[in-house]
Amino acid sequence: MPYKIKEIFTSIQGEGLFAGRIMNFIRFSGCNLDCRWCDTDHEGGEEKTLAEIMETVDGKMKWVSLTGGEPLLQKGLEELIKELKARGHNILLETNGTLFRKGLFDSCDFISADLKGPSSGNRGFEKKVFEYCINHPGKTQLKIVLQNKKDFNFFKSIYKSYPNWILQPEWTTIHQIDYLAWLQELSPEIRADIRFIPQIHKVLEVE
Repeated sequence: MPYKIKEIFTSIQGEGLFAGRIMNFIRFSGCNLDCRWCDTDHEGGEEKTLAEIMETVDGKMKWVSLTGGEPLLQKGLEELIKELKARGHNILLETNGTLFRKGLFDSCDFISADLKGPSSGNRGFEKKVFEYCINHPGKTQLKIVLQNKKDFNFFKSIYKSYPNWILQPEWTTIHQIDYLAWLQELSPEIRADIRFIPQIHKVLEVE
């Protein structure tokens, strides 16, 4: 079964709890959302078989990020994950939080769900993804990109006690926001659950 692949490469993970870790990236083409501030080219690409993907992935890298676009749009993703794990890789699934497949989530070593706030121009997320992450804090993170105060208020409106909330400043407005002022609105309990983490790969100017 062919997969629609934009690119396969090795680089430094720039987002969330894995920021700074070197890993393989398999970027799939296509997405079911169209975020206003999307900074990723996931259009086009080419079809690759499972064997062709495995020939390209660097076997020396422990972690493989399945990213996009939206990886869960791909058929046969379970087979790819099974083969990667059979070869000793750990799987980081990066998803936009609108699609849920429990068996696939269970098979991944870590899941990063990027819940879209108002500035993205998209609505909501799949409740089952949210609940899965809340109930599996040892292998998940919930990320929200902040471009303005409406995004921060969106975070506050959906907050539940959970240790891996990632608030990621949107790159083009990162110096226009007083993040410390926003923190004053939060209780100590909520502050303890969140981390403001910018996109490290952009700071380092790597792909």
